[in-house]
Amino acid sequence: MRIMWGTTALACCAGAVDLFTFLELGGAFAGIITGNVVTAASGKWIAALTAVAGFGAGAYAWAVTFRDRRTFGLIAELVLLVVVALGWIGTGTHPDLSGRLVLLALAGIAMGGQSAMMLGLHPNTTYMTGVLTTSLHDLATGRRDTFVTALRQIGALAVGAASTAMLLMASRPFAPVLAVLLLITAIFLLPRSPQVSS
Repeated sequence: MRIMWGTTALACCAGAVDLFTFLELGGAFAGIITGNVVTAASGKWIAALTAVAGFGAGAYAWAVTFRDRRTFGLIAELVLLVVVALGWIGTGTHPDLSGRLVLLALAGIAMGGQSAMMLGLHPNTTYMTGVLTTSLHDLATGRRDTFVTALRQIGALAVGAASTAMLLMASRPFAPVLAVLLLITAIFLLPRSPQVSS
């Protein structure tokens, strides 16, 4: 049960971060590589490249550094998301171009790190295309449990994104703080056991 709610909180966090970076940091997603490839083709290639590079760097660095220490990896992600929130608030919620790219890169690193940390713990928290595809395949072959899990994770992603959108309208400075709070919740809920065997 704790794993279920912990991974749900992480999916909600991912939705919050992706919505925030897409709307406020240059039109790129911190954790959706496919979306960034399309975004690059639309002309926002600097932001897209920054997000993809950050995500890749985070996924690699977390896999090497925090391989058997999921909790430490999530705490490192938390530090980055706190820096993003402080940078956003510190610039009066209107960072210049270089500031937006730095915050986008940090958010991308954080999401890459989260993706790497969750590889050994199902369900997925950032890659919803694969979650939906796998669950529909399982549903078609008689396994309904993964379909329900997929709906929960996709719903959590949507709730995180919608909540961040509302915060941007109602209390703009605190929009990125939601992801921080969700990540703290996940850290307390998820077990501290190794995520990947050596």
